[in-house]
Amino acid sequence: MKSFFTPHQEKLLNKLNIQNWFDLLLHLPVRYEDRTKITDIQDLKDNAFSQVVGKVIDVNIVFRGKRNLVVQLEDGYGDQISLRYMHFYPNQKAQFEIGKYVLAAGNIRKNLITTEIIHPETTVFKAQEVVLPESFTPIYSVTSGLGQKNIYRLINKALEFASSQKLLNFEILNNKSKTDGVNLLESLYAIHQPNKNCDLKKLNSFSTIFHQHLKYAELLSQQLYLKLSKDEFKNQKSKIFSLKNNNLKEDIFKCLPFNLTESQEQVIQEIESDMSSGKAMHRLLQGDVGSGKTIVAIIVSTLILNNEYQVAFMAPTEILANQHFKIIKELFQSTDVRVELLTGSIKGRKRNEIIDDIESGKIDYVIGTHALFQDNIYFKKLGLCIIDEQHRFGVKQRLDLMSKGKKDGHQPHLLMMSATPIPRTLSMSYFADLEVSTLSKLPKDRVPIVTKLVRDSRRKELMQILKNELDNDNQIYWVCPLVEESEKLTLSDAVNTYEEFISFIPKEMVGIIHGRMKDQEKDEVMSKYLQKKIKLLVATTVIEVGVDVPNASFMVIEHAERMGLSQLHQLRGRVGRGAKKSTCILIFKENLSELAKQRLKIIYENQDGFLIAENDLKIRGPGEMIGTRQSGVPGLRIANLVEDADLVKEVSDYSGNAIKSNKPAAHRFVEFWFQDKNYLRI
Repeated sequence: MKSFFTPHQEKLLNKLNIQNWFDLLLHLPVRYEDRTKITDIQDLKDNAFSQVVGKVIDVNIVFRGKRNLVVQLEDGYGDQISLRYMHFYPNQKAQFEIGKYVLAAGNIRKNLITTEIIHPETTVFKAQEVVLPESFTPIYSVTSGLGQKNIYRLINKALEFASSQKLLNFEILNNKSKTDGVNLLESLYAIHQPNKNCDLKKLNSFSTIFHQHLKYAELLSQQLYLKLSKDEFKNQKSKIFSLKNNNLKEDIFKCLPFNLTESQEQVIQEIESDMSSGKAMHRLLQGDVGSGKTIVAIIVSTLILNNEYQVAFMAPTEILANQHFKIIKELFQSTDVRVELLTGSIKGRKRNEIIDDIESGKIDYVIGTHALFQDNIYFKKLGLCIIDEQHRFGVKQRLDLMSKGKKDGHQPHLLMMSATPIPRTLSMSYFADLEVSTLSKLPKDRVPIVTKLVRDSRRKELMQILKNELDNDNQIYWVCPLVEESEKLTLSDAVNTYEEFISFIPKEMVGIIHGRMKDQEKDEVMSKYLQKKIKLLVATTVIEVGVDVPNASFMVIEHAERMGLSQLHQLRGRVGRGAKKSTCILIFKENLSELAKQRLKIIYENQDGFLIAENDLKIRGPGEMIGTRQSGVPGLRIANLVEDADLVKEVSDYSGNAIKSNKPAAHRFVEFWFQDKNYLRI
């Protein structure tokens, strides 16, 4: 980059996340404008983009609360328009000399008195003749100090550089180039310098054949990146864990008060097959809320323990880590397996003893939070890393944990669990480096949860109704979006809601839990809730994932219109875990937006997490659904997983074969696309 840009340009481009000349070429126009014609001032329409030419007849700095620069133009018909600048440089006034001609472009503001353009783009001419572009003008996102004209010049320089050096010819794109009739360089030229015969609507919807070709190339780079990473991981050796004489597995089965579903049994076979192959496993376990992912993870861990290796189970929160610890400790209580918990709240001598016993191998099964991948923790023989709620952990955190078990060239196995189902296009793109196992069925004894929509105006009434449910030995979650009252947001908060409830319900029956509480306090509250000492728990979304209280049969979610579909589905899944009929009540504000209505309709009508996840992807896009996984996985700047689902499928089908047929070409393409970025992080 240093040789291509000046230091000053480099500094400005970095603000736009542009690191090199190829990043600059991928900085596509956000829209295109038709500046090939001029509109007479008398024909201008309000709020329409237009271009006018006029002679400067007046220039003034006026005060309208603050200083404004106003330039008055007049066209050949005597009609006038004002160019108004609310932010301007001291010498800007001098550019607009009386008698000079100005070409001005921008959105028109028109009323009965004036016609004006705020902060137009302008070109000043001495004579009346104006040279107009022959085709549509690309408009880019810019930064202070680097305007449209400068960035356009730099992009043209990059295009000429790529063309002269023949840097964009990739054999891995040959088949696509033949099909589309264009190559990568031609596509970039056509996008940055559109032909006058292009369809403006297609340009602005990014649906030209040139945009499609570029989207394909970007998706292919991502797919190859991940699949090459997958190959790299699969080539790493792991200990061959014998499937024979797994008495621990039989002991666990005897403790279970239920039978596994066919789906669970199939997934267990897939995972055990991986772990007995001698190749490192890199697998994602997904399934709907309540499909039994945790018990699958516990059962497959017996294979590791039976071969006298250690298991590390990492959860995103102390509440969840504590819950897993209690379940796992109880299941292994009649065996010789030593199970321990390591979280941030465990301090002093006890913490040091646990760390020492992990290193010496005295602890077989450790459950914990982020504390597990701290520098001072070492495992004697780590055979399996289980990561729950994988979207909350970045690639670096996952690799830090796994590196603790890498010994003698052997890599520990990795099993990641997803909180909610992952949409198919997301699985094919951002998760292409993983093998994916799916729990497709819920346990047969699961009673469907009744979902109800209640207006906010009935909130007080609902509180009284639920008081009666407490007398029937039911337990209730009441979820608020905030911990404390906010001046900016008129939302119900947990603290005030708790105070409301204890004004008419005995205080000892009501608990509160939120993210600002100490971990020990949260554990005490959850323990009382599990023991039914607390009947009504007021909470924030800290209880969104994993928390399992079988007796809880009512879930109330305030301001449900503000939450995403997957989050609502997760919260709803905190009830319906026992034999009781369960209800989820979604409280919403009046005057909903169309998007909020759409979300509530979907969650009200559906309990299928896979369908809900697909809809969530359409509404929110991949960003929030992927979570922290984005750090370390190449994102998409051009393609859209929802709109370009067919392209995702096409690329997914092609990329695996491309690696098999010409792996060096795949590496060259990925290395170029990501330039100096280290794309193989395994």
